[in-house]
Order: sequence, then C-alpha cells, then structure tokens
Amino acid sequence: MKKATLIIILAVTYFTVTAQVQTDKVHDNGLTPSNWTKVCKDKKYGFIDETGKEIVKPKYDLINNFGDKGIGNWTLVRIGNKYGFIDYSGKEIVKPKYDSIYNFGEKGIGNWALVRIGNKFGFIDDTGNEIVKPIYDSINKFGELELNMASVIIDNKKGFIDLNGKFIENKK
Repeated sequence: MKKATLIIILAVTYFTVTAQVQTDKVHDNGLTPSNWTKVCKDKKYGFIDETGKEIVKPKYDLINNFGDKGIGNWTLVRIGNKYGFIDYSGKEIVKPKYDSIYNFGEKGIGNWALVRIGNKFGFIDDTGNEIVKPIYDSINKFGELELNMASVIIDNKKGFIDLNGKFIENKK
C-alpha cells in the first residue's frame, strides 16, 4: 500500500511539474520578488513563481536585476535592441521602445530618467510616463546653468526645458 501511495504521489508531482511552464534554464536574478525565478526558454527570458506558474512570459532578450536603474520594484528589459521596464507584478510599465534608458536621477531630477531614440533625447518619469518626448539633440543636467532648468539643443536652437518639460528658447 505504501509503495502504491508513493507511486501515485510521484506521478501527481511529475504531471503537476510538467504541466507548468517548460524552460531551458533557470537563473539567479539577484533582487527579485522572493518567490520568482528567472527562466530562459528558446533564448528568451521571463519569470516563474515557486509553483512553476508563469509570471512574466519568456519574451525578453535581457532582464536586468530589479532596482538597477534606480527604481526598486522595476527591472530593465530588452526586446531586440529596444529597452523598457517591468515591475514586480510582471506588468510592462515602459514598453521596450527606447535605444537607451539611463539611471533615474542621473540628469538632476530624481524621479526622471533620460531616454534615447536614435540620436534624440527625452525623459520618462517614475510612473512610466514620457515627460519630455525624445526630440532633443542634447540635454544637460538640470540646474547646471539655470535653477530648475536643463539646457537643451534642438535643431541647432539652444534653449532650456523646465520641470514640466516645456521648451524655452534661449533669446541670448
């Protein structure tokens, strides 16, 4: 009887595990929600929980550690050559559409991150909203030349953007 019970338990366990997401590799992803494991399937990364349930579909070419860019519950992801963010729930907060995303606060505003599409720069905020569209040829650090403003260049015109992302042409 004990042998039959053991066989049944092993069979149920096997079918439960194989019914879950099949992956090629399991990875340590540093800082993640405690019950998540990074997995790789067909050279794409995602996350499963401790039961094997898929939390984030393996569709990303890269998943960084959570918090690497300055927002603790976000992680940078890449599809092809485009970057975005997912959060602890697995939701895409910023769709992968940027060629580069810099660290939050790097340009003087703690809850803004510089983004680049092609050779144009803008900002997203810590809610995933695009505060300044990537239309500028260059953006300097806020407060460097003017308090609460960043000097910018757009189409050979010099000016500033304010904390609302509004362009102010330099009249000098």
